[in-house]
Amino acid sequence: MTPMIWLIILIICLVIEFIRIELIGASGAAGSLAGLVACLFGLADVWQILAAIAVTAIMLVLVRPVGMKYIMRARREGMLMDMEGCDAVVTSRIDNAAGLGVVRIGGRNWSARSNRPNAIINEGEVVTVIKMRGNVAYVDYRQAKGR
Repeated sequence: MTPMIWLIILIICLVIEFIRIELIGASGAAGSLAGLVACLFGLADVWQILAAIAVTAIMLVLVRPVGMKYIMRARREGMLMDMEGCDAVVTSRIDNAAGLGVVRIGGRNWSARSNRPNAIINEGEVVTVIKMRGNVAYVDYRQAKGR
């Protein structure tokens, strides 16, 4: 195979990776890079293809699971940060002392605690999400006019 073919495969894999960041395209890109290197060393087509397949397989089996763990963590943290500042409805009374409380944010229920140590917020109140830590929303009374 010619180096141009390996470069085209490499570019296609990188485009796929940029569209869907799941490390599948990156694995293919690493494999095509291995094929390109084998081509530049003058190895036969069979060895080029075998090198590409081997590197792609190693990347998919060994590197992708570890990388996806970090990518998913970053996506989740971004999603949680996006909730900060949003309004939520208390669906179960928030009582920090008892460790109770549930709010509904964007159609999903989340455990909740008041941002104020001894505050009790009753069901039906509208609150503002101050911060998200894990699966717990720390909330305070909504900053509305007149309050």
